[in-house]
Amino acid sequence: FTSFVQMMLAAFALASLWIKRLQEKPQRKFLTWFLDVSKQAFGACYAHILNMIISAVIAGNAGGSMLADECAWYAINYVIDTTLGLVITIVFLDWLEKLANRFNWS
Repeated sequence: FTSFVQMMLAAFALASLWIKRLQEKPQRKFLTWFLDVSKQAFGACYAHILNMIISAVIAGNAGGSMLADECAWYAINYVIDTTLGLVITIVFLDWLEKLANRFNWS
């Protein structure tokens, strides 16, 4: 059942990206769109697999306690990744933009 849910979520995500592509003006070339979507999909799959591994390791080290729930650790990892990770990315981008302006990079 879980594999079915994963496949349905992937199908819905790809369908929404395809619908978005059909509505964009001007429409990008298919190869450009495909490479952009595949980059996003690869990054999402990488984060998903890494979060599953981290969750399994943490839950495995928690012993038989209530903290051994892999799903809870996955949710915690996801929230931390999407909130703290976003803040770190924004700070890094701000620093990079200041550095580029300082050295007149175009």
